[in-house]
Amino acid sequence: MAYSAALNTVYNQYLTTYAPKKSDTRYDTHKRSELKGITNSMVKVNKDAPLYKLESSPESREFIIELKEESRLFQNAIMSAVGMAGGGDIDGKIAFSSDESIASARYVGEENGSLTMDTEVGEDGSVSYVNKEVPEYEIEVQSLASAQVNMGKYLPMDELGLAPGDYSFDMTVNGQGYEFQYTVREDDTNFDIQNRLSRLINNSGIHLTSSVDEDGEGNASLRIESSQVGIHFGENSRVFNISDPTDRVLGTGSVEFFGIDYVAREASNAHFKVNGIEASASSNTFILEKNYEVTLNGVSPEEGIATRIGVKPDTEAAVENISNLIGGYNQFMEKMTAYKDTMYRSNALMGEMYGIAGLYRQDMEDMGITLNDEGTMTIDKDKLSKAIVADDATDKVNTLKEFSNAMMRKSRQVSLNPVSYINKTVVEYKNPGKTFSNPYTASAYAGLMFNSYC
Repeated sequence: MAYSAALNTVYNQYLTTYAPKKSDTRYDTHKRSELKGITNSMVKVNKDAPLYKLESSPESREFIIELKEESRLFQNAIMSAVGMAGGGDIDGKIAFSSDESIASARYVGEENGSLTMDTEVGEDGSVSYVNKEVPEYEIEVQSLASAQVNMGKYLPMDELGLAPGDYSFDMTVNGQGYEFQYTVREDDTNFDIQNRLSRLINNSGIHLTSSVDEDGEGNASLRIESSQVGIHFGENSRVFNISDPTDRVLGTGSVEFFGIDYVAREASNAHFKVNGIEASASSNTFILEKNYEVTLNGVSPEEGIATRIGVKPDTEAAVENISNLIGGYNQFMEKMTAYKDTMYRSNALMGEMYGIAGLYRQDMEDMGITLNDEGTMTIDKDKLSKAIVADDATDKVNTLKEFSNAMMRKSRQVSLNPVSYINKTVVEYKNPGKTFSNPYTASAYAGLMFNSYC
């Protein structure tokens, strides 16, 4: 019991003091292959590491855990800004259309309307980014997907053509049958009954809409249209059918009288060309090659005239991504600054980070990103916004990607072996060329948290 109580105390101390910072990002989840690669990298690093005695002070334990967590958060910030598999790209993109009246588009290939990006992670934790350009498409719209429309007869609005009494008619919508019943009174007119039937259909919830059209000459017609456009797979062009009942005692003949069984237009699919290739869709909104959500709004004015769909820079998204990247770097540096007086190796880490950032100082200053003497960075967002859309924007963005790539390698190195940045005494160096993998060395980090309780 005493042992159990002591163990609970250990875990409570860890959870309240050293527990990982909460994170809602998907980058904290990993595939089995990624975890295996991390383990192999740890073994490889420890294979050549000397034997040393660690400083076991509470400050050292706090620092190494802080270092591990901050490097994780920094990696998340980099991946969120620059991208991993399924992530975004630092120079955000949004879809555009050369003629919105014909076709509009929304980019859906990756989150935040960004370019697709692949990554390759080496055994040493290095990350290589590979851009995959999003293709553009030429769309020529020949016809839009349309709904079925039934148009009734135009009847005198102030007359009554049906005898008073109870009536009914049957309607089938996508194979599902419905019965409609209504009453014709002596003081009703054709127009009254048409409006009553229109409300009855609209309130039925069977995916049909109805209205009463007037011709300006005292006549009106009942119009019924399906909510569904196009022809779904396995269905025909008749979305709904209307007929008089044949097996009930209620009055019949109203369907023929109002003429609502007349199909003025059958449902049809959208027909268009994509880069010269014939295509069709049962809806006017569809996903094109997993990159764009395209909505057809009109028919191309002439044959051979196409609307171009592509991506263009999204300045607001790009500034946000870059700000998140620099913010992650600044947070890491500020956390390390808090330990510079107690953990002298933290100064070495800050110097390494500052040295990496210094390699890109001039190019980033051209974009409005300034490297300060204390190692943090500041952003001039107005200057950055102009740089993103400048003629040489691609070169500038590539510089930021190289910077983030270098920072990712460094943060992964820190994460794999945080023990190298705490105060310690080297006991023995390994024999060069005759080293071997020592799986127990990897437990030094975990052991720091519990040694003082044993």
